[in-house]
Amino acid sequence: MTAGTSQDQPELATTDDLTVDFKTRFFWGLGSLGTIAYLNIVTALVLVYLTTIVKLDASVAGTLVFAARIVDAFSDPAMGWITDRTRTRWGRRRPYLLLGALVCGASLPLMYSTHLMPAPFGPATTALVVLIIYSLGFTIFNVPYLTMPVEMTTNRLQRLSVMSYRSVFMMLGAVIGNSGAPWLVERLGRDADAYQALGIIGGGLVGLVMFATFAGTKGARASAPSDLHLSFRQQIKTVSENRPFLLLILIKALQFFALASMSATMAFFVTVVLKQNFDLLTVFGITTTFAIITSIFFWRWLGNRITKRTAFMIGMVGEVSTMMIWLIATPENSYQIVVARGLLSGFFGSAILLNSQAMWLDTIDYDQQRTGLRREGMYTSVYVFVERLGYSLGPLALGFLLSGMGFDKNLPLNAQPDSAQLAVTIGLVWIPAIAYALGFVLLLFYKLPETIGGEVKY
Repeated sequence: MTAGTSQDQPELATTDDLTVDFKTRFFWGLGSLGTIAYLNIVTALVLVYLTTIVKLDASVAGTLVFAARIVDAFSDPAMGWITDRTRTRWGRRRPYLLLGALVCGASLPLMYSTHLMPAPFGPATTALVVLIIYSLGFTIFNVPYLTMPVEMTTNRLQRLSVMSYRSVFMMLGAVIGNSGAPWLVERLGRDADAYQALGIIGGGLVGLVMFATFAGTKGARASAPSDLHLSFRQQIKTVSENRPFLLLILIKALQFFALASMSATMAFFVTVVLKQNFDLLTVFGITTTFAIITSIFFWRWLGNRITKRTAFMIGMVGEVSTMMIWLIATPENSYQIVVARGLLSGFFGSAILLNSQAMWLDTIDYDQQRTGLRREGMYTSVYVFVERLGYSLGPLALGFLLSGMGFDKNLPLNAQPDSAQLAVTIGLVWIPAIAYALGFVLLLFYKLPETIGGEVKY
């Protein structure tokens, strides 16, 4: 593709203008509503759908989700390489937002219509093919999408502002996926037709939101491709020398693993352990989102006084501590426990979301300062690969836990044996807690300077 001369041509980022206008912040942040809803509409219910509707074994279903995302993960570096070298009148990134909107909008109806599709090689093979298509749609949109804020500004407070918009929309997307989707399925009868309706409605919503992000970021600043090019081996070598990035990527992998484990487990926890219906997921989603949105202002204020690393650590300690609330949950106190956990999770989760994302942008800046290269797409592709890996391991671990501890796909969810209930609790509490604890240890070794009140801090 070659650059055009249209007035739609993106502006080049300069040190003279570091402010990101409201429209760009809003519509770029809105894209995270689409991506997170897209992820969680599947992550929250796909194991339930594949085991109770398609009638696959829990371990097989978990393996399929893992395999599809791992296969697709190899497309992430390719997507980053492509966007780094693209030249169009719409810029390097935005054309793929439009393409991704189309693919993602079509993928969700396919996902929840798997039970209706021909299966000449068995339903597991059909499900795997659909899951790969679904994952490719995410890559096409998400890699260029997450690259854009690196080019918008280098100002730390502006980046916190941009990421605060993303954090809010991420949580709204999480509510749609983790709460709205189960609520809709419950209202429609929790049968095959209900899941198919979810796919159609979810696909339409995600496609429209992603298209709005494409249209609304027309004026976003972008950087020109670098004239300096390295071989693939040289690029890998220089990335491996970016210690802060490598540490943060390992921390994010553990974080995504924890999030995926919790997201995939919540529907089982509510039905298998608490003996409630999916409506309780809606309560949890609303309270968590309320807490995140209202506490973002606090964490942004605190960001003027402490480093992002310190705020991230506070969030991780708080998140692990409040996970333990689930251990005292019973069918009798389920509503109160869900509300309490939602509020506390939202407060500490806000710190994790906001600061970890801003730190990721800092590590990309550090690479540019070290090498003189503009490789936002490549770095973002690694980030998305790790995100995909973490989100894949959660359902995989839960699938094997359920299968190995007596989950019976032919029994109602509220009539599973005690061993299956224990498996669900492990997936919701202990696996995420261990993952966050390991991430905290790694965070102790992360060192990038920040200027706070005129003083350099780490």
